[in-house]
Amino acid sequence: MCGRFSLVGDPFELGFNDNFNITPATSIPVKTINCDGQLMKWSYSPSWKPDMNLINCRLETITEKPSFKGANRCIIPFSGWYEWQKQKDAKVPYYHYSNAKYFAGIFNESGCCILTRESADTLSHIHQRQPVLLHENEIGEYFMGQNIYDSSANHDVKFYKVSKQVNSPKNNFPSLTEEIC
Repeated sequence: MCGRFSLVGDPFELGFNDNFNITPATSIPVKTINCDGQLMKWSYSPSWKPDMNLINCRLETITEKPSFKGANRCIIPFSGWYEWQKQKDAKVPYYHYSNAKYFAGIFNESGCCILTRESADTLSHIHQRQPVLLHENEIGEYFMGQNIYDSSANHDVKFYKVSKQVNSPKNNFPSLTEEIC
């Protein structure tokens, strides 16, 4: 699952400011097959249930779920994302990063959500799900309907523990992404 991420830079020149703790319902940059960049709400609802507000969609069931019928593909740029590892008495945040710089996503008129898949073996001890990652040279294939979900990008992820300050959506500063001991 991907419930928070960071993006440093403005890849589509939309006036997006660096955000080190992007939360659901935030307007984020996306690219679609018909648009080189636009801001879109990170929250997806089918037309028949406008308050569903989904932020992730399981890749394995996307074609089976009525909620995603008629959805279009998009990509979402990122610098890294956060996952929380459940431990005995707490959840410990980890920052994940990769050479890939795009999440595979879907969108409709309400907003967008991030596609997820089973975590790569190296990440599964932190969380059982991860975003579907794309290298820049895979974007065209993804938009054309190719199955690139098992791209090498999904297995080339590094991570480290970060401060629990990321737990608060109010916090948005560079040190959130810094490794702690």
